[in-house]
Amino acid sequence: MKPRVGIIGGLGQMGRWFERVFTDLGLEVLIGEPGLTPTCPEVAARADVVIISVPLHLTEAVIAELAPFIRPEALLTDLTSLKQGPMQAMLEHFKGEVVGTHPLFGPGEESLAGQNIVLCRGRGDSWFTWLHDLLIQAGAKVEITTPEEHDRLMSLVQGLTHFTLITLGTTFRRLDADINRMETLATPTFRAVYDQVYHLVNQNFPLYAHIQLLNPQNRLTHAAFEEAVHQLRQIVLDRDAEALMQVLEENQRYFEKWKQP
Repeated sequence: MKPRVGIIGGLGQMGRWFERVFTDLGLEVLIGEPGLTPTCPEVAARADVVIISVPLHLTEAVIAELAPFIRPEALLTDLTSLKQGPMQAMLEHFKGEVVGTHPLFGPGEESLAGQNIVLCRGRGDSWFTWLHDLLIQAGAKVEITTPEEHDRLMSLVQGLTHFTLITLGTTFRRLDADINRMETLATPTFRAVYDQVYHLVNQNFPLYAHIQLLNPQNRLTHAAFEEAVHQLRQIVLDRDAEALMQVLEENQRYFEKWKQP
């Protein structure tokens, strides 16, 4: 079975990446972008597999706009970093089979081999099985989850991580830190963290912004982070070494229970 794939937003970085991957797998790929021929509605109508690969904050609107053009026997899926909103939109506006997809990597990777990718069941089994098997055959590590679990975990994996790195970068800037001098005194831990801060400030700003703004789970995660910062700051202000060591010991016990046997 070699269906025709249509990528809406196919000139974006991830769209181009998956165009190459699907082409290498022997599939015909159509690209949908404003101003191109065929048009986005024409691509949606002609494709057997319609992939929405547009900026996160535009995804639900694009789904609503194009869903009426998609043939009922086709598959509608997406490549977005959040799953609840996009999947709800796909299920609401399209009556055929739906699968939610989140590649847990960027467009700098050489291939799907060894890469983690999330699949969320939406509606139907046939296309889900086809996509799952295709990704496995290409060497990807496929993790199946629900939209709710996905967004809850992504609030930690992406939301909190990015939030922390943005906060660190903002702190360096507000203190007018001498980055060059800091690098000459860098420990391995600082170097690893700084490299992540530097990497983030050179990425796709709209994507990182909307990962923060559009995941409702971030409210709880940010609140827990703020509470932890407040607690630790007060311990430091009180110069309470015992309290700080207690926090470290509690953290150690928590992480120990997750160690693989």
